[in-house]
Amino acid sequence: MPDVYRSMTELYQHETEGVNYTKEWKRHKKSTYSDPGFETVIIAPHGGSIEIGTTELALATAGYTSDFNGTTETAEVYDYFIFNGLNQRGENQRLHVTSTRYDDPIALELIENSMRTLAYHGCRDLQPTGGYDGYQACLIGGRDIDLMEKIRRHLAEEGFHAWITRDKRLRGHSSKNLINRNKQAKGVQLELTTSLRWSFFANHTRSQRRKTTTPDFWKFVNAVRRALSAT
Repeated sequence: MPDVYRSMTELYQHETEGVNYTKEWKRHKKSTYSDPGFETVIIAPHGGSIEIGTTELALATAGYTSDFNGTTETAEVYDYFIFNGLNQRGENQRLHVTSTRYDDPIALELIENSMRTLAYHGCRDLQPTGGYDGYQACLIGGRDIDLMEKIRRHLAEEGFHAWITRDKRLRGHSSKNLINRNKQAKGVQLELTTSLRWSFFANHTRSQRRKTTTPDFWKFVNAVRRALSAT
């Protein structure tokens, strides 16, 4: 299904913040970084009810879990940007703007001033190609090959079905992709299939997801965080 809007700029001209969507972000002061090489931004550009579960994954990976029913293994926190779709069921897909045309100024400022970018996305179980099974799967894409491989390895160690994808629709390799617009011109995106995201919550409503996360949610989040801390 093609996007309704050609950019976030166009979306903001037609949709109302607080009614159709919300945005949330956090940026640390430069003085809080011990090493600029560790500047990291976690993003969920299609959060809320657009690609369900990606908001919660981004917040937990960034280390902000005060209103969750669990917490991360370690205390590191990262910058983040999240766009949440608030529309009724069936009306959120129109808020999807592809990552190569995602021109939100706050997201771009965070990413362009960072060294590493990790984005959470959602895809359908039937989308993976090349003979891969999309059941409870994570497709890893981007240009940051080192971080991609570390995430794959840590997820595999926890028993997750994860691989580095070559699917042109899902690999996040374009230089125009949001994740690849940081200081190193390379980032990572994780495409989680519906069945995997569904396994992370006992209740899938917007208000209850973070209060009903499953053990697998924390296994996944902590595996990604271990990969980030190892870089």
